[in-house]
Amino acid sequence: MEAFLLVFAVFSAIILAFHLALTVGLLMNFRREQRVHGETVSPDARVRPVLPRAEVVVAVRDEESTLPRLLESLQAQTLEGCFFLFVDDRSTDGTGRLLDDFCAAVGARARVLHNRAEPVGLTGKQAALDLAFTQARGDVLLFTDGDCRLPPEWAEEMLLHFLDDRVGVVLGRIELAEGASFLERFQAFEQPLLNQYNFGSVGIGIPTGCFGNNMGVRAAAVKEAGGFRSLGYSVTEDAMLLDALCRRNGWEVKTCTSIQSAATTMPKTSWKEYFNQHIRWNAGALFSSDLVTRVSYIFLVVIYLVGSLLVLPLGFADWRVPVLSLNSFLSMGLLALAGGFYEGKRKVRYFLRFFPYLFFFGFFYSFITLRTLAQRSFVWKGASLRAVISARRTPSPPKPGSLQR
Repeated sequence: MEAFLLVFAVFSAIILAFHLALTVGLLMNFRREQRVHGETVSPDARVRPVLPRAEVVVAVRDEESTLPRLLESLQAQTLEGCFFLFVDDRSTDGTGRLLDDFCAAVGARARVLHNRAEPVGLTGKQAALDLAFTQARGDVLLFTDGDCRLPPEWAEEMLLHFLDDRVGVVLGRIELAEGASFLERFQAFEQPLLNQYNFGSVGIGIPTGCFGNNMGVRAAAVKEAGGFRSLGYSVTEDAMLLDALCRRNGWEVKTCTSIQSAATTMPKTSWKEYFNQHIRWNAGALFSSDLVTRVSYIFLVVIYLVGSLLVLPLGFADWRVPVLSLNSFLSMGLLALAGGFYEGKRKVRYFLRFFPYLFFFGFFYSFITLRTLAQRSFVWKGASLRAVISARRTPSPPKPGSLQR
């Protein structure tokens, strides 16, 4: 028992030190963003920097119900001359009609590609974005999803970071609309917390992941990487692109944390959809082709978080076991605590829910990780997948009626 406790204590210290480093990374991001604003935004509103030409790229499939709120927010963008490129990826509802109407209203700045081809060697989302890459005209490509809503200043805020020619990727802030159910309220706490790991790792110079619903990339960097055709199959295409641009090709990554850059997305409304989403995310990290992402995720989540909870019954034999296990919640709590101080957060509501949601987060992620490792299948974009093959192989054919966003 003493040898076990010693090893456990060493692991706990390493994990806590890593989370402290991530928290420092978050603070560094804040400072860098303040410096960017101080250097580029004049107090005189008439004096603005010359920003790169931007093109918003959105790949959608069967999103007629959520698309109007995104299109409304895109039309309200304050950035003059912003282009819009949509890929209607084999939609069977009114998605294509909505996009055609938007393009007619906006004029020459907006285009829609109606794709009817089944993907070969890539996921549907990868193939749709790869098609967009071949047609894009912007110097910077800004990505979002069909269920998001964007502030009017979103494009301008993201582009400020691309004034530095060394920057190839900018990761934006994610917020979720709060619903009435526990599941929806928990997601409003949890997914921004997950994004804290992405932001913190960028701050210390080892980016390990991202969310593609608020992300900007330099077009030249994408061209250099060869698009998704050269990167290969992955159910977490955004993280694979990040790895190719920053770790393989040496482009810098920055974060954009202001409330004016935050993309608000919709929560999942059922536990089945939620499990599908998280098993896919876990599969993308656990079986990632990027060694840094894979090793860090296995160490943090599989070995430490899951291990900390599995050994809790040993607390009946020695009181020090549950004390050391609580360190995993302390570590996660550092990032969650920092997230509560973001601009625009409803701080009282956030911190009233802080402890119960943090504990639920730890147990839920342990459960979903074990479910992923047990090779539970999940459905994504009409394809039935198993976790172990999802990161590297072509998916099985779609099942009729099984479309899952």
